[in-house]
Amino acid sequence: MTINLLKKITSKHFYIGVLITLLIASIEFFSTGAVAKLLNRVEGIIYDSRLQLTLAETPRKVNESVVIIDIDEKSMQEQGRFPWSRSKVAELVTKLTDAGVIVIAFDIFFSEPEVNPVTKIITELPDFSAKYSTPLSTIKQQVDADTKLAKALAKNDITLGFLLINDKLSEHKAPSKSSVVWREDDHINSQINDYPGAIINIPHLQNAASGQGFINAHSDEDGFIRKAALINRVGDTLYPSLALEAARLYTLANTIETRSTTSNGITLFEGIKFHNKWIQTDEYGQVLIPYKGGARSFPYYSATDVLTQRVGLKELEGSVAFIGTSAVGLADLRSTPVGLQYPGVEVHANIFEGLMNPQLLPSKPSWSLGASLIIIIITGLVLSFFSIGKTARFILALSIIVAGVVVAINFYLWSAQKVSLPLFMTLLLTTLLASYYIIVGSIAEMKHSKKIKTMFDQYVPPERINQLIEQGGNLVKTSERRNMTVLFADIRGFTSLSESMSAHQLSEYLNQYLSSITKIIFDNNGTIDKYVGDMVMAFWNAPLLDKDHAQHGVEAALAMTEGLAEINAVFAQQNLPAISIGVGLSSGDMNVGDMGSIYRKAYTVLGDAVNLGARVESLTKFYGVAILVTEETMRACSGIAFRLIDKVQVVGKTTSIALYEPINYTKQLNKEQRNEIENSLKAITFFHNKEWENALSLFEQLKNNAVLNADVYRIYIERIQSTDIQTLAKDWNGAFVHTKK
Repeated sequence: MTINLLKKITSKHFYIGVLITLLIASIEFFSTGAVAKLLNRVEGIIYDSRLQLTLAETPRKVNESVVIIDIDEKSMQEQGRFPWSRSKVAELVTKLTDAGVIVIAFDIFFSEPEVNPVTKIITELPDFSAKYSTPLSTIKQQVDADTKLAKALAKNDITLGFLLINDKLSEHKAPSKSSVVWREDDHINSQINDYPGAIINIPHLQNAASGQGFINAHSDEDGFIRKAALINRVGDTLYPSLALEAARLYTLANTIETRSTTSNGITLFEGIKFHNKWIQTDEYGQVLIPYKGGARSFPYYSATDVLTQRVGLKELEGSVAFIGTSAVGLADLRSTPVGLQYPGVEVHANIFEGLMNPQLLPSKPSWSLGASLIIIIITGLVLSFFSIGKTARFILALSIIVAGVVVAINFYLWSAQKVSLPLFMTLLLTTLLASYYIIVGSIAEMKHSKKIKTMFDQYVPPERINQLIEQGGNLVKTSERRNMTVLFADIRGFTSLSESMSAHQLSEYLNQYLSSITKIIFDNNGTIDKYVGDMVMAFWNAPLLDKDHAQHGVEAALAMTEGLAEINAVFAQQNLPAISIGVGLSSGDMNVGDMGSIYRKAYTVLGDAVNLGARVESLTKFYGVAILVTEETMRACSGIAFRLIDKVQVVGKTTSIALYEPINYTKQLNKEQRNEIENSLKAITFFHNKEWENALSLFEQLKNNAVLNADVYRIYIERIQSTDIQTLAKDWNGAFVHTKK
């Protein structure tokens, strides 16, 4: 195992996998410019998909009641085109206050005073104005819309919106006051967005309101709003967003505190605090927006329904109201992860709800990049290590599993911890490594397949080559010891047959015979070892595993002897002599593999069991039978009837073995064959027990009534008649010692 481990980690393919991993990690960590923009775009798409997949089917429940007062098409149809008179806006504020709304936030700004109708009269009718200056002055104050709105604003906790602008040449100034408490030294070098100016509300309204917050939306480079700035800067002052200011008013906090850290001259903004709530932000003072769902996830009430009191105390009491518009014509619709036509006012509502419930705020903590790098490196090492030497199918499955685990971890952190980690580069790495190792594995498989075909196409039938390739793990490539069955088949009297034929005739004769025999061996899952003249050598249980190797070997032998009739019929038509064969089989442990010299190798088997098979085949002629098998082969078979032939000691062996003749499949035996097999066994048992008279009598009966080959009975009769009982050794066990191979 240690050797395999060292081979893998020192493999060039492992090093290439590590290099690909380090390349992806460096891109994740150091990417800038167009590459960084592309990665952010892709991560944005993944973020949107993950957000949509994990949105709760039922609306989340919080303690705060947040509503949207919508200046929609219905409101403009009933109340007139927008912008409305400040008097109507004042009436709307008054109705909301009377209905019990706690905080009102305007996603609208009032940057210019409304023209007073009395002022217009004074300007256009100077004589009349001079005559009635005193009553006109009184009336002017009474009908001034800005004054009405200011009075309405003063009666509740209301925050007005203002717009930060990037126009450096503009004369617009920032609001005169801010609820954010900070020291300039804390943020002078921070990355908080710094604007040159703002479009603010008129002082009369600004002074009457309890608070003010910017309404700017910060979109990513693809135009989608995923983050929101809680803090922005104009000059020496930090200003809160509309939602943050509304949250301050709702919690009755007087100020908003900031926190930052400085390292090597760089100030990193960390977050803000109001009341008892700490909100962590990124270095830009931004948070991920905790979208509740698609558009209209919050209760929407038409502004006209509030003005006409179709909506009142029951729906609005105790709520925080954001006043804005969803009307298409007023151009306050945004592209967000949860919808492309999403009302901007509802974005503020989502932020407010997140600020009041910090556990809802998704975060991309400072350690997220480090965690992403660790995941990338672990993913790369796992894929690089476990993909080496594997099939394309395995690598694909492993890659899918690894990608699934990475996605599952990412989704878990998002769903359970509201932590957003980068995902794209890890998936890209998985794809690149999978592609690389699949290509490498496919090339290796092709080479392996070619090697197998080159090695085995002369030994096994073509249709089994694919099996060999698929089961490559079970192949014997170097020498290995296995329990196997070997078969030897030889033509009887071949020498005399060959002398009567020309070289061409003999070649055609052998080719026809060997082709027929080889097909039978292939049909019974055998492997051809070699042809030596007229001799065929085959084996089972290699290169493919075959637990029934003895069974298949004997079945092949039976099919060979049965197939001789068809072969001889063809020879008869060609005026060629008939063939008879002897087949010997032996089972046992053998060495199998691709063996030979540096000049030539062959896939073959070696061992005592192989030699025994050759000896057994040579004894078929002696006993006058077509097939002989060893006892180990016989015992491994089922459904085949065997006749015990003899107990022998072959040349080169000091121990005796039992030899059997396979007669036929048990179901195909007739009554006479069954009786003869049983009586033959009895007679041989008498012989081994030295019951000579019983043995001789029974062998005589078998010889005279034989339905099977009777030569073996004659052999036993001759042995009994020629045996000198007096000279038998005390340890005689009935085995016959053969002195010829």
